[in-house]
Amino acid sequence: MLNSIVSFLLALGILVFIHEYGHYSVARFYGVRVIRFSVGFGKPIFRWINRKTKVEWTVSWIPLGGYVRMLDERDPDSLKGHDIELSEAFNRKPVGQRIAIVLAGPLANLVLAALIYGFLAYMQPMGLATQVSEPIANSIAANAGLMGGDEITEVNGDRTKNWNEVSWALIKARLFRDDLSIKVNRGGHELFLEPVQSSEVNAELGPSLTRELGFSPIEKSVSVRAVGEGSAAAAAGFMANDQLLSVDGIPIETSAQFTSLIKERPAQETTVRIRRNDLDISVLAVPEKTQLENGEIIGRLGLSIGGESVIVNNPLNPLESIVEGTGRMIEVSVFSLAALGKMVMGDLSWNHLSGPVSIASAAGESSSLGILPFFGFLAMVSVSLGILNLLPIPLLDGGHLMYYLAEIVRGKPVDEVWQIRGQKLGILLIGILTSVAFFNDIQRLIF
Repeated sequence: MLNSIVSFLLALGILVFIHEYGHYSVARFYGVRVIRFSVGFGKPIFRWINRKTKVEWTVSWIPLGGYVRMLDERDPDSLKGHDIELSEAFNRKPVGQRIAIVLAGPLANLVLAALIYGFLAYMQPMGLATQVSEPIANSIAANAGLMGGDEITEVNGDRTKNWNEVSWALIKARLFRDDLSIKVNRGGHELFLEPVQSSEVNAELGPSLTRELGFSPIEKSVSVRAVGEGSAAAAAGFMANDQLLSVDGIPIETSAQFTSLIKERPAQETTVRIRRNDLDISVLAVPEKTQLENGEIIGRLGLSIGGESVIVNNPLNPLESIVEGTGRMIEVSVFSLAALGKMVMGDLSWNHLSGPVSIASAAGESSSLGILPFFGFLAMVSVSLGILNLLPIPLLDGGHLMYYLAEIVRGKPVDEVWQIRGQKLGILLIGILTSVAFFNDIQRLIF
């Protein structure tokens, strides 16, 4: 719990600083007087004033955001206690400069995400191969003609170099309701599988989508990691490091396949062929009959198993990494906008919206896996923060941009009364989004 909170605050602090520094740097470039740069809201717990720029740098108690306060005639407090030069006021600057200052915050988050994705592409050139195991019978993959050993080379025109790219392409197709066109390499020959209509793909959008559709990466071998004490596996004599070869004569290709075969055999004598210390032997096991909450009866041995994955190496030079990172940032941005749009239109469940509790949990999980997974989490949230702030909602950067674009069309600023009404609407909309996100967080914690 403590790790999640610390990781969340660290990530939020970094992203807020980058966002606000984008506003700050462009404001200073255009000669706007910056009075305060704050990470967090409320009473400051740290304060430092730069004697040269006279900017007050603070870290405040409420760590859920930040702000850059600029000299502005519409903000009476910004005019107090300072040597006033109204030419340095934000509201006195041309509308094009004000647009640039407002855009700089979200763009800083997107640039950060692109750099992180590029760094990860450079540091992690290895990934799971696109070669697949035998798909489950009657799955989308099986009905399309996919066969064990096929290497997926293309999904809807996108080349796939590793399994992450296969998963991402399938998730995009599901979100945008695109038909699936998949090219595979089979025995040295490239061919297209039977097209899959979007109406046939009803799997829930999420990380398990590829598996639900019947796509699973091939594994070199499947072995026993641990044997549950007092389990059916222990009674049958399974041991850690046993390599699982077959179940009732059916060769084992993946961990998921082994689990599926055992589930189909509750309380049935089952012959499992294993390799132990370079010897192939048969083990007679009787999977324990288990009833799930939905009433389904399955077999369970009590084994913890894992597969040895097939790894591919696709090293990139620094320039290629930057191009890769920028492309990934754009893809994630488009995906985020499309997902939000589909939520608004009712085509995607609002259950996918996450609040601070879920984000903090994800931060803790990623940081516990190491610095590179944490960077991946940071990039994803940075994209979300950048896109969220570009939405045309008053109080957000996108809302200010909306006013400035209207000013360009009208030839004069939007009336203050309409700006006040817009702020009230913005507070309402943000409050609704926050409430839904918190509700989803609570549901995930309980269920």
